[in-house]
Amino acid sequence: MILKKPESINGLAIFDKCIKDNTKSEIIKVASEYWVDKIANAGERQLSYELGNGLISLSSKELDKFKKVFSGFISKNFPNNGNIMLWTSDGKHFNEIGTDSYLRSIMKSSNLSLTCLPSDVCMMIYPKKIVVEEDFKQSVIYSK
Repeated sequence: MILKKPESINGLAIFDKCIKDNTKSEIIKVASEYWVDKIANAGERQLSYELGNGLISLSSKELDKFKKVFSGFISKNFPNNGNIMLWTSDGKHFNEIGTDSYLRSIMKSSNLSLTCLPSDVCMMIYPKKIVVEEDFKQSVIYSK
């Protein structure tokens, strides 16, 4: 086998692809863990509670299923540029506004009620970062 000097940037393109894929998987992991934590610990900020229906408790099996469905869905729809926005309204406006279509699809595939989601949460997933907004304050929870 004879090795020659690299004369093109194909090697760099492969390297960039590996970095990009690693960043994508890290972003998906952080985003899914964030939503699972928010769902599990919503308490009085859970949509069901705010709607006057009491708290919905989810088992670890249901949370794991949500995480798996969430990760698969975001992986398929991962933005190359721009962002994916996931959001929920508060309980006061849930019947008129609800949630975004991504979360509706994820919850339907997970066989979970939309009302077990936390209220008034917004997440923007960009190709290299995740920004969340709560109480009109934005914070970056992941950045490459």
